[in-house]
Amino acid sequence: IDYGAKHNILRSLASAGCRVTVVPADASLENVLRHEPDGVFLSNGPGDPSATGEYAVPVIRGVIERGIPVFGICLGFQMLALALGARTTKMHMGHRGANHPVKDLATGKVEITSQNHGFAVDADTLPAGVRATHVSLFDGSLEGLAVDGQPTFGVQYHPEASPGPHDSHYLFARFVGMME
Repeated sequence: IDYGAKHNILRSLASAGCRVTVVPADASLENVLRHEPDGVFLSNGPGDPSATGEYAVPVIRGVIERGIPVFGICLGFQMLALALGARTTKMHMGHRGANHPVKDLATGKVEITSQNHGFAVDADTLPAGVRATHVSLFDGSLEGLAVDGQPTFGVQYHPEASPGPHDSHYLFARFVGMME
């Protein structure tokens, strides 16, 4: 779902083996489902996740309820969190630029990431069954989440960006694995 997707996201999905169909940000659940997707990707984009979420969150909830794999990046991550019942907050100073260290809580690995956001998901509001997967080593803010027992996850940062290291490109392969 295109909330302002960067072209490199589409290239990254295609390189991971996906056949990509793009629907607009305001696509209805019926419009999304008529494509019979193996997975639904929630793109990045500008703005306040609550504003876009007014029309996007019901669609995202509908996709999740059907057990379709979901992967969200940046704004898509924030709206995924809203759809799951968490809250977002405006950051005093956003995260901008490359070389932001993010820790994968499952592996302990530190990824060097690219970021561009002024809102954050409040980790303290994650509901039961939704776990933090990544955190910022700059300020401890939530950088990733996953839903226990469901093929649903997202990250705040931009794994498709290529300012230097490609530490996070594995996330596209993870999404494809969930669809398989």
